[in-house]
Amino acid sequence: MNEQNSTPYGTIDDYIAVLPAEEQREVTIAGLALDLAYILHQARQARGLSQVAAARQAGMHQQAISRFETATGTMQLATLQRYLNALGYSIDLLIKDNATGEVVGQTTFSAT
Repeated sequence: MNEQNSTPYGTIDDYIAVLPAEEQREVTIAGLALDLAYILHQARQARGLSQVAAARQAGMHQQAISRFETATGTMQLATLQRYLNALGYSIDLLIKDNATGEVVGQTTFSAT
């Protein structure tokens, strides 16, 4: 290993593990936002739509679709629901206990 590039951390996970709890939480939230952005991008592409076409179909601006797919800012559930409903998707929300994995609630958001 080149000494100029050496760090006490073997992986990014090692680095994150030593961060204060609040910063670890922020890293986790950012990762979830990226996951959601990727899922939304994949869902639109699965319908064969450009951002412009998807926005038109949902009655939104292309910039809103871009924001969904780049995980910037916050999104309102109602806006996300409207967009996904226009593409023929619904949102399933599942709430699980982190310690036990027990599902404590779930619901589906759809236009019907």
